[in-house]
Amino acid sequence: MKELLRQLLACHPMSFAQSVETFDKIMTGQVSEAELAAMLTLIEVRGPTVDEIAGAAQVMRQRLTPVDAPSGLTLIDTCGTGGDHSSTLNISTAAALVAAAAGRPRGVAVAKHGNRSITSQSGSSQVLETLGVTLTNRPETLTRCLDEAGICFCFAPSHHPAMKYAMPVRKALGFRTIFNLVGPLTNPAGTRRQLMGVANQALTETMAEALLRLDAEEVMVACGRLGEGWMDELSTVGPTHISHLRNGKIETSRIDPASLGISPADPASLQVDSPSASAGVIQSVLTGERGPARDIVCLNAAAALMVGGLADTLATGTELAAAAIDDGAAGKTLKKLAQITQSDASPTT
Repeated sequence: MKELLRQLLACHPMSFAQSVETFDKIMTGQVSEAELAAMLTLIEVRGPTVDEIAGAAQVMRQRLTPVDAPSGLTLIDTCGTGGDHSSTLNISTAAALVAAAAGRPRGVAVAKHGNRSITSQSGSSQVLETLGVTLTNRPETLTRCLDEAGICFCFAPSHHPAMKYAMPVRKALGFRTIFNLVGPLTNPAGTRRQLMGVANQALTETMAEALLRLDAEEVMVACGRLGEGWMDELSTVGPTHISHLRNGKIETSRIDPASLGISPADPASLQVDSPSASAGVIQSVLTGERGPARDIVCLNAAAALMVGGLADTLATGTELAAAAIDDGAAGKTLKKLAQITQSDASPTT
């Protein structure tokens, strides 16, 4: 590690092979806390590379607790990196429910990967618990959720036991590290199609390239404008910077919500101050209430349906998402997910 730290101190990034070797040592407890803290800090100051991110993700994938996908289903994920400090409702979670409702009858399900919140008012696990979903670490229950509800929630701590070696250092450092970027690349159900949000537009191509390196089929990495800042979602407040991986190529573009007929949203109309407030907004969206929250949920669900192969354009995807809300399917999806997890769950780890 000392030689590697000297390399990083000289601003020379790790190769893919070095990243795999190093993160394997980290996830087997062979790196001291001092060495790990130094390494994470040096990478963060410079900014992680595609090789470093992809190498770390490959190791995490090899050491996770997997979830089996039901036969015949195409799986997608809507997990983002977080870290935008936007205090918005849980957009990707709501979009996952809507996409699942629209997708399950067409052979597409959502394996939603997520965790508790660190930088926002409400994390995906917290809002789902508020909505009646029981967090479970039973892989067989999650497979049943995918089959019957079209969606499961993979609670990250239950699936990544090797992260226990890094957790004390991450908490002690108190700032975001490469692990925050790697986590969304390690879905326990092995999804190869993903809508991923990042809070820094400079990272959209980096993350798309890392997923290409990891053999993804189709990915949309989005960073949307939110007032003077950015959000790790497609935005209805302003334009969204997108890197779209499909057919082995990455195209980067900008999406303006006005071009889709979406009225610009006031950022305040999307903000919440607690998991219960976020859950209340999501329930309103799922029961058909129109307004800014519905618009942004439908837009993000549309992107998820695109990467799932069910929509050629965001406009078409938005229509599918809206129909899944208006015919009651999205609300039923949430109820079914809650029912299964409540009746067949074990304590989380």
